[in-house]
Amino acid sequence: MARRKRSNGNGDHSNWMVTYASLLTAVLAFFLLFINRAENEAAATFKFPERLKSSLYGQIMQIRDQKKLNWLYVEDTGTKGIKLLIPSKIGRFPMFKSESDQLQPLFEPYLSQVVQIINSLGLEELKTTYAPIINRLQRAGKTINVEVTIEGHTDRLPLRSSKFTSNWELSLARSYEVLHYFQTHTRLPLNYYSLAGYGPFHPLRDVKNLDENRRVEIYINIQMVDLTGGTHV
Repeated sequence: MARRKRSNGNGDHSNWMVTYASLLTAVLAFFLLFINRAENEAAATFKFPERLKSSLYGQIMQIRDQKKLNWLYVEDTGTKGIKLLIPSKIGRFPMFKSESDQLQPLFEPYLSQVVQIINSLGLEELKTTYAPIINRLQRAGKTINVEVTIEGHTDRLPLRSSKFTSNWELSLARSYEVLHYFQTHTRLPLNYYSLAGYGPFHPLRDVKNLDENRRVEIYINIQMVDLTGGTHV
């Protein structure tokens, strides 16, 4: 009769330890994967304003190319946002006459095209369109701010008119003139807009080109802001 060999239990103990180690490794790997995924999702959420701005830039460039708006200058400037610049001079006609804040009628069709582009972007609906991401930002105490900034500029000549006390004031009046046009023709609420006037201190290319420097620039920007009021660029 064959005799059964008694086990001292070491084999069973070793198998149990191997199984336990494998299970622990699997749980740790899952935990690290979960942490990594959460970190990646958080990083992606906080990069959302930049990704959204890049998307808007792509849309604008696509519209410009489709409509053959070669006169429209578009640039992603980074922190200032997407710059839109219409011609400041057409033939011998400047956008603004010297010392005037009245937009020349010849330039209204160009502004109208910019208005159509802005309306097509749906800026006023972004927070609804991307509600899940906005909600995640809000849980972290953040949100996004959508802003259209209109910057007015002048030439370098000293003023002789009594209507404006300085080129600073004149440049701001020019930006307000374009703001009024945008208010009339876009769907954006007034709180989406901001104004700036730089006088003669930001010439377009050549400070001596007076007509060219009497202009208005438009910037579309998306920024992440603290719900308490601070701003993150």
